[in-house]
Amino acid sequence: MSLTDPVRKIALVTGANKGLGFEIALKLSQKNFKVIMADKDNQTQSKDKIICQSNNDDIHTYNLDLACFESVKNFVKQFSSDLNKLDVLINNAGIFCMKKKKTVDCLDGVMQVNHLSSFLLTTLLEDKLKASGNSRIVFITSNGSMAHRMSVEKLKTPDYFTPHFISGAIHYYNTKLCNMISSKGFSEKLKDFNVTSNCVHPDMMNTTFLTANHCGDTGFFAKIEYSVAKCIVQSVTKDVKQCVDGVCFLATSDRIKNVTGKYFYNYQLHSEPKILENEQFCNDIWNETEKLIGLK
Repeated sequence: MSLTDPVRKIALVTGANKGLGFEIALKLSQKNFKVIMADKDNQTQSKDKIICQSNNDDIHTYNLDLACFESVKNFVKQFSSDLNKLDVLINNAGIFCMKKKKTVDCLDGVMQVNHLSSFLLTTLLEDKLKASGNSRIVFITSNGSMAHRMSVEKLKTPDYFTPHFISGAIHYYNTKLCNMISSKGFSEKLKDFNVTSNCVHPDMMNTTFLTANHCGDTGFFAKIEYSVAKCIVQSVTKDVKQCVDGVCFLATSDRIKNVTGKYFYNYQLHSEPKILENEQFCNDIWNETEKLIGLK
């Protein structure tokens, strides 16, 4: 089955079933994109809501579980069978998980979902992005990456400690730093093919994202930790609808159509973590990532 329309632009949004991903998919559908919603959950209701609110029925759902490399490969195989190009790739899907959960690939769940699989997905879709002739990659990241404690070793072995919501936050910010490294790397790799790659901090959002996967047990202290984290999140965050426009700005604005390898916040270029100036560090993260996802 071919879903290709020679005129309409195609946008792929990961984690599109709810939260920021849903709002991004809705906003792009309202801008007349063909929207590919990719998520591990059933997206039927979300798709129907988007069609109803946008009057755009060119919305398509695919299964994609970023906690499994085989799922990423199967998704790309199906996508490539249905579509001959990709104009916008938004690497949105992510988790903020406090437990030491391993994936089917025997890797840390947060690192694989947030960084390793988005890296693999982007790599496998390079030809489709090139085929567009003028495409964009957007990585969702976080200003919290300034507080990273990243090292090459933590790609495989994160440093979890008590209290879990603090070590979990640091590990999450480590993955967001990796997204920044990915964005810069792809911007350099694809610069001769009219493919731009940028990353954006959409702001702190009041969704279940930061607390839904908070901890793996239901003990007394775990419940206290969860309650404290939830109160903190609710006190410092914005509604997700207030945050979506900054992401879609990177995906659609003519003002930045030739900008690549940059970090944005609130529609503006933003200062980056100093570690990104360390070329050897970034190359080491990139090379180890390629090893872990099986490209080397």
